Amino acid sequence: MPPSNALPIPQLKPDITIRPYEAATGQAPPRFLLALDDQYFLVSAKARALVAALLGKPSDSEHLERAYAAESGEHLPAATLLALAGKTLPPALFIDAPATPRQLPFMVSLTLLGPRLAARVTRRLAWLFTPQLACVLVGLFLVLHLAVLPDALRLAHADWSARQSAALFALFMLSGLVHELGHTSACRYFGCPHGGIGFGLYFVFPAWYADVTRAWQLERRQRAVVDLGGVYFQSIFLIAVDACALASGEPLAYKLAWLITFAMLFTLNPVFKFDGYWLLSDLSGLHNLHKQVRASVGGLIATLLGRRTPAAPTVRGAILYAYALLSACYFLYFGLFLGRELLSLGTSLLPKLSATWAALRAAGSAGAWDMLAAAGTFAATLFWPVLVLAASGFFLDKLRRAVVNIAAVIKETRTLPAHGKPA
Repeated sequence: MPPSNALPIPQLKPDITIRPYEAATGQAPPRFLLALDDQYFLVSAKARALVAALLGKPSDSEHLERAYAAESGEHLPAATLLALAGKTLPPALFIDAPATPRQLPFMVSLTLLGPRLAARVTRRLAWLFTPQLACVLVGLFLVLHLAVLPDALRLAHADWSARQSAALFALFMLSGLVHELGHTSACRYFGCPHGGIGFGLYFVFPAWYADVTRAWQLERRQRAVVDLGGVYFQSIFLIAVDACALASGEPLAYKLAWLITFAMLFTLNPVFKFDGYWLLSDLSGLHNLHKQVRASVGGLIATLLGRRTPAAPTVRGAILYAYALLSACYFLYFGLFLGRELLSLGTSLLPKLSATWAALRAAGSAGAWDMLAAAGTFAATLFWPVLVLAASGFFLDKLRRAVVNIAAVIKETRTLPAHGKPA
């Protein structure tokens, strides 16, 4: 066996920066944020000390041990430190790792506002996050929206003409751009650089996105404001929509108010990795919530089966169980909503399609404009059913993955003896 000082010392990329990461409570173990280009990694205090030691380019094992002891106050053998590096440090940190661009969760994506243009826009919008002004705007939104919402809910299920559908789609997509400008403008308000804004296809759903990766560098409450920035800007957008609805009585404005409200509530749910997920993560200081919830639920079931002794209650555990309960309630609500919509479509869709198809065939012998109008009406009739079917497929796939993952965790925990340690 070669002497310990002959062990090869891995080299890290030199442009890694380390900074403390603010957690939700002082009870959580300290963590640190490693930044490398546009990638960010949360690590423990022990991993931080190891990274700092390796960044000093130790020449041998003894040098590595001394550097780590100086950073952490703890002496560990070089072999243990090297094993720790292989297990806990992200592969992207090592000097021989190829540069990997950040992957977007879209089938197709296109950047529409580059970083420079987006920065020029957000410099003019950041003032909207002044606390006093934000309180006034949110209050005005609540007053107007509460007046509009009852009629908006009533008109939402009325027939949508082709003209209304086209106008609603265009205005709804505009509200999505406003949403992303809210995230980037919040970054600008706190002096944090941001990237561009683009458009992509997430599963089958069109979606906007904004590059606010550097928001990881902000304090916890500032990150929460960035998380809420999109919904806040949409609330400002809705002030104009609600005022138009109340002043004119235009059904299009009421339907748009309902559609944007639905989108805002959907993005605030913490079950999927939308704004609500990151908001809960930042406020609670817990990350990888889905993975932690699966482990907690699996451990709870193992405890109920008598395979483990009950763990001492903790704030972290309470948050995870509350999140699991919220997720289950949301899945139940969303499943019931989709089930009702599918039943409704089962009885009403075919007559509507038959009528619009007959109108489309009849328009074939008329002029081009009549044909175009009939085609638009037919497309408008299909819009909501296609959206419901796509959402149902998305929901069932997410539910299947959750069940499979929880079952795998339960299977692993069932192999543990009662004291909870591997046999």
